[in-house]
Amino acid sequence: MKLITAIYETYQKNTPELGGGGEPGLPHVYSKRLQGLVDKDAKETPQGMVGRIDWDVFVDGQDWKLTGLEIALVSKSATHAEVRATFKNNMLFELVLEGGHWRIDDIQKTLKPRWTMSKILTDAPDAFPDAEPEKN
Repeated sequence: MKLITAIYETYQKNTPELGGGGEPGLPHVYSKRLQGLVDKDAKETPQGMVGRIDWDVFVDGQDWKLTGLEIALVSKSATHAEVRATFKNNMLFELVLEGGHWRIDDIQKTLKPRWTMSKILTDAPDAFPDAEPEKN
């Protein structure tokens, strides 16, 4: 839960209304599995183009003003945890313990339109379960 809290603190400190202009977020927050998917997407994306995810996954958008942010532990075992961040959006973080540090292994937006980060990065057909089916 500390990892997710620390990430969102960087967003609150970098809100444009508060004079923040830096980039929010923290380095090295993804698990080896999820970082591998992010790196693969970057490698497959042509120079100057946007990859499969063209928005900030922590706020589900480009701009942010986090109002009423609440972070809660949903479940925890010795090696896995789920943490929910609730604000205008509802984000669920799946965490794994790697090398003594908690890392994000997946992110889901649980309000419509829903999505799952790892599924987007692997082109899974159910990455956006609320999307209208494509018509051929």
